[in-house]
Amino acid sequence: MTNPSLAHQKAEELRESDRHLEALKLLEEALVGYEKEKNYSGFIKALHSRVLTYKHLSLLFDDLSFAVLAQKDGEAALEIAKRNNLGELLSACCFKIGEIEMLFEDYEKASENYQKSVENYTGSKAEKGDFTYHWGEAVWKSGDKKRGKELMLEGLSIIQANRSETDQFLIHVWESGAYMRLAECLIEDKPEEASKYFKEGKKIVEADEKLVIRKRQYQELAKKFS
Repeated sequence: MTNPSLAHQKAEELRESDRHLEALKLLEEALVGYEKEKNYSGFIKALHSRVLTYKHLSLLFDDLSFAVLAQKDGEAALEIAKRNNLGELLSACCFKIGEIEMLFEDYEKASENYQKSVENYTGSKAEKGDFTYHWGEAVWKSGDKKRGKELMLEGLSIIQANRSETDQFLIHVWESGAYMRLAECLIEDKPEEASKYFKEGKKIVEADEKLVIRKRQYQELAKKFS
């Protein structure tokens, strides 16, 4: 496959099917292709795809070695964006770094980067909702549960209010993710409310066969509710 954008797209599909090693191989191909084209925007987005792939591998194998790899790619993407004056990608770069910091349980730094990503975001409103509920999770885990819950609910509302502007698969990923974060965070303090959010997210996951990773995540979360 010589077209880097096609390699990148296929890698995204493979990752969402839980075929991470195959995705990594195609992302290498995409990175080389983007570099040859001097397409630094595509290059950064491919690095972000690899960050997410390493994140899933880190969680899947419970091994922070993959998180270290994700960290290096996240830092590289931010530096490349700055060097090439790609200000429109700085929000996404901050978001990816926030995701990595969550893996290392550095919730305060994650919250700071998620906040930057939300405050500087210029893309679709639905994706801003995704960024917002992630910020809320970090705030919750930093100790401010009230504000954290408010942000998670705000993010969920933004996603739901803007369903029509984005691919429905992404809407389902983001919406079910927001429900899952709420369920995880509230399970000890408010188990009944947490169970409600878990069930709402589960409905979305069961209705969309493409949500392979999310289905696995919900199966793991279900153990906490059994």
